[in-house]
Amino acid sequence: PETIAARAMRRRPAALALAAILAAAWIAYALVTSVRFSSGLARPDPECSSAREVSICSHQLKGMASLPLNDATHPRDGSLAGMTAMWREGITCFDVDGVLTSDGVMLATHPKRFADATGGARPAEMTLARARDAGADEAGFPTLDDVIAHFASLVEATAPDARPYWWRGDDSFARRSVNPRCRGRRPAAPPLTGPVLCLDLKGEALAPAHATRLVRLAENSGVGGRVLVYVYDGGEDDAVLKALATNHPGIAAGLGRRDWDPTHLDADALRRAASRWGGTNDDEARRDEARGGIAAIVPSVGFDARWYEAAVQTGLHLVSWVVDDEWTLRTQLARGVSGFITNEPGRMLRALRDTRIRCERKNYW
Repeated sequence: PETIAARAMRRRPAALALAAILAAAWIAYALVTSVRFSSGLARPDPECSSAREVSICSHQLKGMASLPLNDATHPRDGSLAGMTAMWREGITCFDVDGVLTSDGVMLATHPKRFADATGGARPAEMTLARARDAGADEAGFPTLDDVIAHFASLVEATAPDARPYWWRGDDSFARRSVNPRCRGRRPAAPPLTGPVLCLDLKGEALAPAHATRLVRLAENSGVGGRVLVYVYDGGEDDAVLKALATNHPGIAAGLGRRDWDPTHLDADALRRAASRWGGTNDDEARRDEARGGIAAIVPSVGFDARWYEAAVQTGLHLVSWVVDDEWTLRTQLARGVSGFITNEPGRMLRALRDTRIRCERKNYW
């Protein structure tokens, strides 16, 4: 009969072969994951990668009812009191529209909201006085000059020792090196480095004369490095960009992109615009020195992941819109945005805090 030793010797080649297969599989897995994580091709948790430093930006000073305020009376949407309330909750980025009345006054509102308040009128059809009488009152429809002054007062009133760690000097678009472990082991848009006031001038308001007057006011108020002026052309003949580059080279511009506009679907155009006005990842020194030009891309959330990846590769800040629910928030965090614009600041603030708590419990950072 076959002895125990003989049976063991007969089975030995099969055991050795199985052990070799398992060892090879383990080595291959270790090599692949090491290469992927170190080269930035994968992230163990895409949401945690951006959640720590992403900025929440209020859209048109709306969503007051979503804020967790102790006072039962919430400020009005669109009001300066609402801006203050959001600031106290930690929201220091504001996306504000601007429309022009017939007598040349810039109101901080969207054309549709103006029409709803005035019975269907267009801003260009009314003087400021008529607009006030028609329903666009001063509390809910402040001038853009007043918004800039109020934003500057909030920045000034925040004591240096009370400012978050990510505030840097007086430039909210300063570039800084980021530890890959903190940004998820893959390229991500650089975070904003302070409060931001985004100016989205509509219609006739988006003109060199109006844009330069507003940024001059911002500079005189000490917040020139915290203002982002939207443009939607970005080509060599963009009059607003030319005026800013010539007269106010320290002012940052944001290249607005809409996913329903066929001319905005070309990801290569992002690289060309970044190279022309703001530099690229291969030209960081020149962009840091210039400081102005296109500092950010401001896309709608409807672009696909490949488009967003191309946007991140430009090395510019990336602020997306509009993010009003948790699923869209998770998607935008995974795409590595610098910030996102929302109509529901309170709801998104709570969702982002929950995400950060989850990431902290995982010791992700």
